[in-house]
Amino acid sequence: MVKKVIDIFPPRQKAEVCAEADAKAEPVKIRMPLPAGLREAGSGGDESAAEPILRQDVKPRITFNRRAAGAENSGGIFVQEKTGGFFKKWLWRVGAVIAAILAMMYFWDAQFARAVIKIRPETSPLSRQMRVVVDSSAGHIDIDRGAIPGFSLAAEKTVAGNAPATGTKDAQGKAQGSVKIFNNYTNAQTLVKGTRLQAPLEKFQPAIEGSESPWFLITETVVIAPKSSTVAQAVASGPGEKYNIEPSVFSVPGLAGTPQYTFIYAQSFEKFTGGSLDAVSQVTKEDLENAKAAIENSAKEEIKKELISQAKEQGLEIVDESEIKIDIGSPEINAKAGDNVARIDGQILAKASVIAYKKSDLENLGKEFVLREIGEGFLCDESSFEFQSSYAGSEADGGLPALDLSAGVTVYPGTNSEDLKKGLSEKKADEAKIFLMNQPGMRQVEIKLSPAWRFSVPRDLDRIEIQTILD
Repeated sequence: MVKKVIDIFPPRQKAEVCAEADAKAEPVKIRMPLPAGLREAGSGGDESAAEPILRQDVKPRITFNRRAAGAENSGGIFVQEKTGGFFKKWLWRVGAVIAAILAMMYFWDAQFARAVIKIRPETSPLSRQMRVVVDSSAGHIDIDRGAIPGFSLAAEKTVAGNAPATGTKDAQGKAQGSVKIFNNYTNAQTLVKGTRLQAPLEKFQPAIEGSESPWFLITETVVIAPKSSTVAQAVASGPGEKYNIEPSVFSVPGLAGTPQYTFIYAQSFEKFTGGSLDAVSQVTKEDLENAKAAIENSAKEEIKKELISQAKEQGLEIVDESEIKIDIGSPEINAKAGDNVARIDGQILAKASVIAYKKSDLENLGKEFVLREIGEGFLCDESSFEFQSSYAGSEADGGLPALDLSAGVTVYPGTNSEDLKKGLSEKKADEAKIFLMNQPGMRQVEIKLSPAWRFSVPRDLDRIEIQTILD
C-alpha cells in the first residue's frame, strides 16, 4: 500500500493558535520585597526566610498573521502589543462630525430649500392711434366715444406797459445865475433890463468861438444907490454848457468910456447852471398808436402766462394756446402828442378763458384703448406704456378741442405660474430648463437653486418663485 505524504497543511483557526500559545506560555515570576511588618513576623528577621511574593504579568496579546501562518519557524504566530486606540478615537470623532454636518445640511435643506426661476419671454411692441375730444360736459372717461373730461379756466388781469417816444425836439438851455452889482461911484446908477455883464474869457470852457458872445444879461431893471450894492438875476446871451461858468467878476461894457466904468461892476458867488444844447424826446401821433399796440400785445402775453400758470397749479394741461380766448379792453395812455417824454406809459384790462384737461385722464383712456387690442394669451408690461399727443384742432360737433393720441406698450406671451410650478416640482435643474424652454414664446431661462448643494427643484410649490423679466 502506497503511503500518503501530505506536505501542505491547511492553516489552523486563529482561536486554536491563540489557545495553544496561551497554554505554552509560562507565567513570569517577579520577586517583590516584603513589607516591614511581614519581615518582622518572619524567622529572626531574615529576609531570605520569607516566602517571595510572585506577580504574574498580563499576557501579551496573541494575534494570527495569515502571511506568517505558513512560515516554517514561527508557525504563523506572532506577538503584538495593543496599539491604535488613539486613531480609533479620532476616527470616531471625525465620523460624528460628518454625521452632524450631514444632519445639519438635511435640516437646512428641509427648512430653506428654494428655487428662483427667471424667465425672459419674447416681447413685441403694440401701438395704436386714436382721436380724443376734450369735453367740459363729460363727467368721466368715455372710451367708446373717445372723450375725456374738460375743465374751464378763466383769468382776468390789469396789465401795464409802455412804449418809447420817437419824436425829438431841441432843448437849448441858457445858463442862469445870481449876481451882486456894486456901485462905488458918488452918484446913483440905473441899469435897465438886458444890460450886458461881461465875464473874463478864460472862464468859458470850452472857449467862446465865432459869433458867440461872453455876455450875461440882467433880467430886470435895477437902481444902485451910491456906495451900495444890489442883487439881480442874469442869463447867458446864448445856449450851451460853456456858459455854466464858475464864480466870477463881471464888467459892464455899456459904461465903457465913462467915469462909472471902473466903479460899477458885478460879481457871482455860485456857478451858473442850465446851459445846454441837448435834444429832448417828443411824443408824436404815430408814437401814441404804436404804444397802444405794444400795450395790447404785452397784455395778451401776460394773460396767456397767467392762464397757463393757473392750469399748472391745478395739475391741468391746456389743449393748445390757440384755444385760449382773449378779450382786451381799451388801453389808457397817460401822454398826448407833443409831450416831451421819453416813454409812453399805459395800462389795459385783459381777460382770457380756455378748456384744459388732466394728463392722467388722457393716459388712462389710451391704456384702456390699447388693452382692448391685446390678443388672447398675451400680457403687457404696464411700466412700458408710452404716450404722444398733438393738437388736432376743433371737432365739427360742438367745436370741442381734439387731440391725436398715440399709445404704445410692450406685450409678451402670458404664462400660468401655478401650472409652471407643478411642472417644475422635483425636476433636476437641466430637466427644469428643458421643460421651460419648451413653453411657447420662451426666449431665455435662468434657474437658481438654494442651498448650494441642492440639484433639484423643491417639491413644495410655495418654495418655487417665478420671475418674469422683460428687457
